[in-house]
Amino acid sequence: MTNNKYQIAIEALKEREQELNKELESLRISINSLLSSSDQKKKFYDALIANDRDFMHSYARNASSAFFITNMVEAYFKELSKFESKPTKIALELSNSKILVWAEIKEDDESMEDALILTEAKINSYFYEYGFHISSTIIEDCDGLNVPSHYKNVALA
Repeated sequence: MTNNKYQIAIEALKEREQELNKELESLRISINSLLSSSDQKKKFYDALIANDRDFMHSYARNASSAFFITNMVEAYFKELSKFESKPTKIALELSNSKILVWAEIKEDDESMEDALILTEAKINSYFYEYGFHISSTIIEDCDGLNVPSHYKNVALA
């Protein structure tokens, strides 16, 4: 009877080991796909070998920022496209943890202003828990303000 318990425990450990090996292989494939150049691979593996935690955390932060900021931009424009009207201009400033939106709307276009505010709120409600957010500046075309130089204009279809 005791021998049977050991056998069951050994089988369970072997199954878990196989699962962990699959997860490690998946992680290895993910890391290799992120490291496109041999210089990036060398830096990454040198940091692993040297136990350079600062580099590893910085690398992870940059990777997560790229992932979340990309997803936020996509979600923002997908949500904004649900509304009938469009801003006359829109520009973005991207950083490691936030997106600044510069939106110009037609004078007294309250429905577009509401749409921009609602879109920002929806995106923030989802991404805020991950440490990312959007902050919008909404102006009217009659204000005569130019897009600040650190923003990048986005072409609207």
